[in-house]
Amino acid sequence: MIRLFASDLDGTLLNEHHECDEKIEKGIQKIIDAGKIFTVATGRGVKMVNLKKAGDISYYICLNGAAVLDPKKQLLHCEPIDKEVLSKIMDVFEDLNLEYVSWNKVYSRIDKESVLRYRKNVWKEAANDSWLDRFLNNIIVNFECLQSKEEILQKDICKINYHFSDDTDTSRLDDFLKQYDDKLVNAPSGDGIYEITKNGVNKASAVSWLADFLNISKEEVAVYGDGGNDIMMLSSFKHSYTPSTGSIEAKEAASQIIGPYEDYSVIEHILNTIEEDKKR
Repeated sequence: MIRLFASDLDGTLLNEHHECDEKIEKGIQKIIDAGKIFTVATGRGVKMVNLKKAGDISYYICLNGAAVLDPKKQLLHCEPIDKEVLSKIMDVFEDLNLEYVSWNKVYSRIDKESVLRYRKNVWKEAANDSWLDRFLNNIIVNFECLQSKEEILQKDICKINYHFSDDTDTSRLDDFLKQYDDKLVNAPSGDGIYEITKNGVNKASAVSWLADFLNISKEEVAVYGDGGNDIMMLSSFKHSYTPSTGSIEAKEAASQIIGPYEDYSVIEHILNTIEEDKKR
């Protein structure tokens, strides 16, 4: 019997507009009403997760597993990047628009206008202008910009994001990550982004931590994901599912492929699982 359900957001739980709509919101409420526990498992920071009213009854695994929060959005567990390595990154890559992410804030060494301009230029081919403007305006409120190296080092930085376009030469960053592969890991959710965390941090380890915290066995956990940062999670649990729209790697890692995410396959599969468990 499944007691804990963990799901990625974009390309998995959320609709085709990357949003939680009424069907998803009500579905999460039904999960909780059935006495089960639901957590998101996302690369996003907690302030970028909007489950509407369902957000008050869900747990949060954020930043690819580097932060775990309770339904009141209180921090339960955090895995920050080693500050010595962090300092080295800021020295070596001062020329890159890196984003330094704590469990509840994003820090940048450039000004807000430059952040918006850079993000829009990188993503201009990936989304329509109206959606992109709305999305960027929502995320920029979580930024603290023009931060010095010293100010950033005072924070517990859990994740480093780097967004880049197709023609960007990323070999220097790749070489650095190879040199420090005992300290850092990159698990991008898709193309055009680096998502760097402490080595050993991933969604699988965070789901396992939360399950232990809640006294739930591994066999009582079901996980859902579709992308590169979900592979470890999908391969680590017996009950693992990916939408048919997921990546090739996700399909290989999951125990079962379900319907396309835009057809609400994840929330429906969870609710069907609960109903099947009742019959046992």
